[in-house]
Amino acid sequence: MIRERALAVGLGLLMLVAALVLMFFKGPSGGGVLPSCVFHEITGLHCAGCGMTRATNELIHGRVASALDYNPAGVVALPLVVGWVVLMVPPWVFGKRGPRWLMPSAKPLWVLLGLVVAYWILRNLPWWPFTLLAPV
Repeated sequence: MIRERALAVGLGLLMLVAALVLMFFKGPSGGGVLPSCVFHEITGLHCAGCGMTRATNELIHGRVASALDYNPAGVVALPLVVGWVVLMVPPWVFGKRGPRWLMPSAKPLWVLLGLVVAYWILRNLPWWPFTLLAPV
């Protein structure tokens, strides 16, 4: 069981590194490999994640201010998500529970979902200051 979990994590990390290297050298379009936002293509509206590919590209090139122009909430949330994954995955690989204070419970997850939906709506409003939330 531990071996399979470690293999899954290793393959996931390998795929992540490959995607980041591809993005670093080919840009956010990845030479047509990386997907575009289907929601935006169909509706013309920005989803909560719109701009994150370009923001990630800016981050791996060290341009934090420019990354914030594409998806400010995503750029702020990214280190929190990475930290959570770093703290939760190793115990999972070894069949243990992660730190109790990091275990998600229903109420905070509902609050997080509400924040994501609110951000999704607000970044599509055509008035300042909400226009600052839309990708450039």
